[in-house]
Amino acid sequence: MRQFEITDGTGCDLSAAVAVDPVPSSDGAALYRITVSSPQTKLRISWREPMQGHISVWHPTCGRDRGLPQWFHAQKTDACFYRGAPVLATLCADGRTHCTAALSECVIASVLGYYVDDFSETDTVVFFAELHGTPEKFTALLRIDKTHAPLPEALETVWRWWNRGKERFAPLPEEAFAPLYSSWYSFHQTPDQAALTEELREAAQLGFRTAILDDGWQIEGAGTKDYLKSGDWKPAPDKFPDFKGFVRDVHACGIKLILWFAVPFAGFETEAFRRFRDRLLYKEEGYINAGTLDVRYPEVREYIVGTYLRFIEDYDIDGLKLDFIDNFRETPDTPAYNDRMDAETVTEGVQKLLQEICGAAVRRKPDFLFEFRQFYVGPEIMRYANMLRVCDCAFDAVTNRIGMADLRMLTRDVAVHSDMLLWSPEETAENCALQLLNVMFAAVQISVRLKNASGEQKKLIKAHLAYREENRDLLLKSRLNVCHPEENYTAIRTESEDKRRRITVLYAQNVIDADCPEEDIFNATAYETAVIANDAGRTLDITVFNCFLEPVRQFFSADAAVRVNVPAGGMIRIRFDTIL
Repeated sequence: MRQFEITDGTGCDLSAAVAVDPVPSSDGAALYRITVSSPQTKLRISWREPMQGHISVWHPTCGRDRGLPQWFHAQKTDACFYRGAPVLATLCADGRTHCTAALSECVIASVLGYYVDDFSETDTVVFFAELHGTPEKFTALLRIDKTHAPLPEALETVWRWWNRGKERFAPLPEEAFAPLYSSWYSFHQTPDQAALTEELREAAQLGFRTAILDDGWQIEGAGTKDYLKSGDWKPAPDKFPDFKGFVRDVHACGIKLILWFAVPFAGFETEAFRRFRDRLLYKEEGYINAGTLDVRYPEVREYIVGTYLRFIEDYDIDGLKLDFIDNFRETPDTPAYNDRMDAETVTEGVQKLLQEICGAAVRRKPDFLFEFRQFYVGPEIMRYANMLRVCDCAFDAVTNRIGMADLRMLTRDVAVHSDMLLWSPEETAENCALQLLNVMFAAVQISVRLKNASGEQKKLIKAHLAYREENRDLLLKSRLNVCHPEENYTAIRTESEDKRRRITVLYAQNVIDADCPEEDIFNATAYETAVIANDAGRTLDITVFNCFLEPVRQFFSADAAVRVNVPAGGMIRIRFDTIL
């Protein structure tokens, strides 16, 4: 019987007001019902596990920090409706989970944490779950899984546990998985109708099928790097003199257009700020320079939803990039609830807003696209999205890879996208290929000026987008298998259901088992060799491709170990059983 310590986080015992009782479970995990009989500002439930086998910690916002912390600096993930998700796992050396803890409550604020108790003489580590602001007669479930499943499998089980019986508000059209051109890194806050139209014509020829017009389209003149002038949401006439014509030209290229909005903000120099200045959650100067709209008021939500409907009906846009949803939060400056509001909490207001946006947009366009980004990634908020992007990490291929893998493992029923890839016109094709390969298992977003790109860079993009489209289901919809999460994923692969086809990308390790009849192995390492282990002694048909996915060499081998020279960013294709 697992022993729990129930406190308020400072050591004060709450066991008289809070019960943690085991309940039946059908999937091998231990399940406990948390019952709170009186309101609690902070509730902390902790338990100990043996200090054996733990090598790393994973949670939805851990990024590169996966170490085992000591008591004075616990690893912890904070979660609520607009940020994170309440799940944390410790890992063994083989990449399997040692213990996976999750809470059923995904709306109110919570924390899951872990630390090594080096002060203890019992050789234990400590897990804890915290709930913040629990009401009277509150219940939730705590799930503790010690089945040692691979990390993707353990997280998929948690995701399905969270979503059992839940309704989705956003559809999942195929266009959500399409390669996407973004204007953000290429134009920042200075997009221009003529220049961007030419970019998208070129993008269409390379294989892009969706595009995001990001921040700046609504600001006349030079960008200010903040949101001072954002909130009225009208196309800037000096940048887009004919916005309807722009959308028509984009559609003529065969590209769907998604429009960016900073959902919460009414910039200090906007009419929206003057109109709603008494209906704000808080004001923020400096980087933001805007007020955050208080969506507990129905007229505030009506303004936001009406704005988006205007762009759907007047301009025929195909999707919304809903940015900064995580800025809808309470602060010490947030006014108290009043009788002019129809939502008692900010979270309830945001839920109403997102449901109203989804309902209105999908009624007009059933295949409408909604893009969210890290770190609003939990199962409750994901019901309103069909595209989920890695958080901003310009030029950082490793962070992009980690974000891609973490999102793919954590979510279902959504198309995971990379952060926009960025490189200079002088970058080599091989280094550009490494960026593409680091996000091979996400729908790729690219934000470079195609007009300035070299011929080799364009050739590379076209070849890779064609390969991704040909293998879309295998790359983007199959379960991800990862190697060494504690090392930021040394290899990632997906496999067909019949296990006869596989795609693998090597990020560090360079030994491949020849145990799949057809496998494409991409070299995203610093090495130009790989070793194929052929323990079964099969005759292997091996083809080597360069970074443009052009074949450069083919040979056969039945050796037990085959050393293959493969260019950086290149690919090895191994086949057997189909050899004539």
